[in-house]
Amino acid sequence: MQPAMNDAQTPVRALIPPTEALRRGFTFEGADPAGTALATAYATAGTGGVAAGEELQQRQGFFIGHLGLMIRYEDGSELSDMPATYRLPNAPDWFIGIANLHGLLVPVFDLAIYLGLERQQGVKPMLLVLGHGADAAGVLIDGLPQRLRFKPGDRAEGAPVPTVLEACVHQTYWAAERTWMDLQVPALLSQLSDELAATGA
Repeated sequence: MQPAMNDAQTPVRALIPPTEALRRGFTFEGADPAGTALATAYATAGTGGVAAGEELQQRQGFFIGHLGLMIRYEDGSELSDMPATYRLPNAPDWFIGIANLHGLLVPVFDLAIYLGLERQQGVKPMLLVLGHGADAAGVLIDGLPQRLRFKPGDRAEGAPVPTVLEACVHQTYWAAERTWMDLQVPALLSQLSDELAATGA
C-alpha cells in the first residue's frame, strides 16, 4: 500500500504522543554535513564518555516552580493543555478538581501549592498525567517536559528534598546542568490520595 500523499506529494506521517516523541529523540535527514554533525552530537550528549557496560539511565524531567522532578517514561501517560476541571466541596487548595480525559475522570493536583512553591513566570502551565487507567492522576507542571540522560554514578548526594516528598523521592541525580529528584509515582499518588481523603473531600 502506498503512503498517503499531500498536495506537495510528500508522505503524510502519523502523529505520535508527545512522550513517545521525547523517547525517540530526533533524526536528521539528508546529506547536510551540519545536520549529520548535530545528529552525532545529540546521540552522544550527556554520556560523559560512558564506559562499556555502564548503564545509561533516561527519565522525563519537568519543573514545579524551581524544583526539578523526573519520572520514568512508563510512569507518564499523557501531556496536554490544561482541561476544564470541576472542584469538590471541602477540597484543599492544592486539589484543582476532576477532569474528564477521554471519558475517564481524573483527579488533578497543583503540586506547586502542595509544596508551597511559586510557579515560574512566563511559562505555560501544562497537564502531565501520571499513572494509567483507574490509577491515573494529573499534575500541573511548568512548561514542557524534557529528556534527561544520566549515569547511576551521577548521584547528587546530600541534595535537599522537600520534607513532604521524602517518602516519594528515590534518589537525586545531576543531569542537564542541575539536580533532579527521581520521583516514585505510585508513592506520590498514594500520598496525595490519602491526604485528600483525610480532608473529607
